[in-house]
Amino acid sequence: MRIFLLSIYCVTVGPFQVNSYLVTCTETMKGIYIDPGSDINEVLKIAEKRQISIEKIIGTHAHIDHAEGVYKVKEAINIPYWLHEKEVKNLESMPEIANGYGLPIPKVPEVDDFLIPNQKIKVGNLDFKILLTDGHSPGNITLYTTDKETEKNHAIVGDSLFAGSIGRTDLPGGDLSTLLASIRSQLFTLPPDTIIYSGHGPSTTIEIEIKNNPFLN
Repeated sequence: MRIFLLSIYCVTVGPFQVNSYLVTCTETMKGIYIDPGSDINEVLKIAEKRQISIEKIIGTHAHIDHAEGVYKVKEAINIPYWLHEKEVKNLESMPEIANGYGLPIPKVPEVDDFLIPNQKIKVGNLDFKILLTDGHSPGNITLYTTDKETEKNHAIVGDSLFAGSIGRTDLPGGDLSTLLASIRSQLFTLPPDTIIYSGHGPSTTIEIEIKNNPFLN
């Protein structure tokens, strides 16, 4: 029996049905919380039940659905928030966006460190590489890793690529040609068996999207 070094919990929350991820190294039980949505309770309950020590929050980008829970997480467990610098404008616009949708006004969290392309992030004994997959938003990043125990590849891609679709580009800072180029250069060059975990909807693989995604064929 092979033991998984990587564990990924996906919790779908809020009016935008965003996928929040709790990514854990099973050897050390250290984890990261990716894209906290409006309801953070279920992820924190999973962490408590499984005795996972969440070390940081990472934002794939800072549209309101992916960042409205960040302040609450920082307040609850006092951990840092890492984000690409080009997403600060989106982060700061959350109150205005929430008001436009008639949603509760979220507090804007402080960013503790900025992510840069090709940066390596350690989560326990896991190594993640940061890829810039912009186009949906200026600083949308992907976290890519290989589980050394199973040799399976995993990529958490934010809103760049979906099962059978791509991220919208009609929001401020979006650009279709940039998005298509970043998917082709950063994601479609990953191993075909790479599992894609998107910001909304089900998971998929690079192989499936190369063959079947109508926006890229």
